[in-house]
Amino acid sequence: MNKAKEKKRQIIIQAILMLAIIVAVNIICNLYYKRIDLTGDKRFTLSEPTIKMLKKTKDVVFVKVYLEGDDLPAGFVRLHDAIKDILDEFRSVAGDRIQYQFINPNAGNDLEGKKKLYTQLASLGLRPINLSVNEDDKFSQKIIFPGAIITYNNESLSTILLEDQVGNVSPEEVLNNSVTQIEYKFANTLRKLLSGMKPKIGIVQGHGELDPKYLKDIETALTEYYTVDYVDAPKYKVGRYDEYAALIVAKPDSTFSELEKYKLDQYIMKGGKVLFCIDNLMAELDSLHSGNELTVSYPLHLEDFFYKYGVRINDNLVLDLNRHYIPLISAAYGSQNSGNLLKWPFYPLVTPSGDHPIVNGLSGIWFQFANTIDTVNGKQNPEVKKTILLQTSPSSRVMQNPVLINLNMVKNIDQRMYTAGQKNLAVLLEGSFRSAFANRQNPGPEYGEFLTKSKPAKIIVVSDGDVIKNQFSKSKQQGYPLGYDPYTNQYFANKNFILNCIDYLVDESGLISLRSKQFKLRLLDAGAVKSDATYWKTINTIIPIFLVILFGIIYNYIRKRRFSV
Repeated sequence: MNKAKEKKRQIIIQAILMLAIIVAVNIICNLYYKRIDLTGDKRFTLSEPTIKMLKKTKDVVFVKVYLEGDDLPAGFVRLHDAIKDILDEFRSVAGDRIQYQFINPNAGNDLEGKKKLYTQLASLGLRPINLSVNEDDKFSQKIIFPGAIITYNNESLSTILLEDQVGNVSPEEVLNNSVTQIEYKFANTLRKLLSGMKPKIGIVQGHGELDPKYLKDIETALTEYYTVDYVDAPKYKVGRYDEYAALIVAKPDSTFSELEKYKLDQYIMKGGKVLFCIDNLMAELDSLHSGNELTVSYPLHLEDFFYKYGVRINDNLVLDLNRHYIPLISAAYGSQNSGNLLKWPFYPLVTPSGDHPIVNGLSGIWFQFANTIDTVNGKQNPEVKKTILLQTSPSSRVMQNPVLINLNMVKNIDQRMYTAGQKNLAVLLEGSFRSAFANRQNPGPEYGEFLTKSKPAKIIVVSDGDVIKNQFSKSKQQGYPLGYDPYTNQYFANKNFILNCIDYLVDESGLISLRSKQFKLRLLDAGAVKSDATYWKTINTIIPIFLVILFGIIYNYIRKRRFSV
C-alpha cells in the first residue's frame, strides 16, 4: 500500500514538474523570440533590405488583402497562406506597426454594394479576374481581386499579387512565381510610401519621341512612385538632366545632333541612368494599307554613341515563331477586325528566362517590329558589365534592311527558315563608362566641366520603341493600359518590365534583388493522384487506426506486467 502511495506521489510530482517546465519554456520563448526557417529555399526568411526598411517604420502600416473566401481554389488558398506568412514575418520585425486584414470582396448579398466596391478597387489599381474553377469536373466562376492596398501616414498604394499568365506558362508556375514575389511586392510598395520625396524621372522629347498619349499609362504608373517630367532636350544646355534620377528615351524618329548626344553623354558621366527604347527601322502595322511596306532606317545618328557604351542596334527586323496576333480581314487587308486574328512573326512574344531582378518571374512581353542587339567594344570598356535581359525564342529569323513586309507572311510561314537561335532584344549596361566624346573636341567651357569617365552608371537598351507604348483608340480617343491588346483582350508584362527597369536604375536600397528569389515548384502527378485516390485514402484511414490499436495493446500489456502482483 505504501508503495502504491509513493508511486502516486511521484507521478503527481512529475506532472507538476513537467507543467512547470512547459510554462517556463513558454515564458522564455516570449521574452527571447526567435523564428527558425527550416525550408530549403528559405521562403520564410526576410532579406536584409526588407528588415532594415521595416525597422524604419514609425507609424502603423495597414494592409488590406482582397483574397479571402471559403470556396477559393486550392492554388489561391496557397497564395493566401503565403501572403499571410509573409505579413506575419513582417510583424515579427516591426511588431504591432504591421496590421493586416483579409477581405472577401464577394461577401454579402447586396449587388449594388459589390459593384461599388469593385469600382473602388479598380480605381485603386486592383485588376479583377473572372476566375473559372474546375475541381473534380465541376465548373464555377467568380470575380477575385488578387491584390492588396497598403496604407501608411494616410497615403495608400496598391499592389497586384498575382502574376499574369501569358504564353505556355502553366497555372502552377504562375502561382509559384506569384508566391516568390510577395515579399518584393509588399516591401517595394512600402518603400515608396516611406520615401516621402519622390525621385524625378525625365521623359526626353524633341526628337520625334512618342506622343504623350502613347505614354500616358506608364506615366500614370510611374507617378505613383516618382515625379515625372517631359523634358524638351534641344531647349536646354548641359546640366538640365542633372536633377533627374533617371531618363527615358522612347522611340525617337529624328536626328540627335552632336550637342544632344553630348548632353546625354555628360549626364551619364555624372552617374546618370537612362532607359533607351529605340527603333532603328520604320515599320508600322498601320502603314500596311496596300498589303506591303518597305522598311527604311530612322536617321537617329546614335550608332557611334551606343557603340562607345558597348552595344549595337542592328538595321534588321527579327521574326519569331513564338509570336502574337494581328487582326486581319483576308478580303480587305486595309481594315482591322478582331474577328480574324492571325499570328504575326514580326510581333515576338518574349518570355524572360533569366533570373535577373528586372525580368525574373515576368510573363510574356509583347514586342513589335524589333531589331536585334549585339554587345560590342568590350576591350575599350572593361569596367562595364553587360547583362542580356530579353531574347527571342530559339525559333527566330533575321531579315536585313530593307525588309519588304507583306501581310501574306501571316499565312506563308516556312518554319525551316526560323533557325537563327536566340537574339538579344534588351541589354543592361552598368559600371564606369568611357565618354562617347573622349578624344574629341567638346563644345566649350560654357557647357561645364567635360568628364571623360563616368561615375558608376546604368544604361538599359531595348531594341523596340513600342515596348513602352500603350495602345490608343483614335475613334474613341481612349488609351489602354500598357501591355493590353484590345483585339485579343490579353495583358502582357510590358508595364511591369518598364517599371522594373526604372526601379532597378533608381533604387539604391537593394530591394529589387528580391525579384531574383526562386522557390522550387514541387508538383504532384495529377493523373496519378486521381487514379490512385481510393488507394491512398484507404491507407490514410486504416494505418492511423491500426497504429492507435497497436499502441493501446502494447500499453495495456506493459501496464499489466508492471503493476501485476
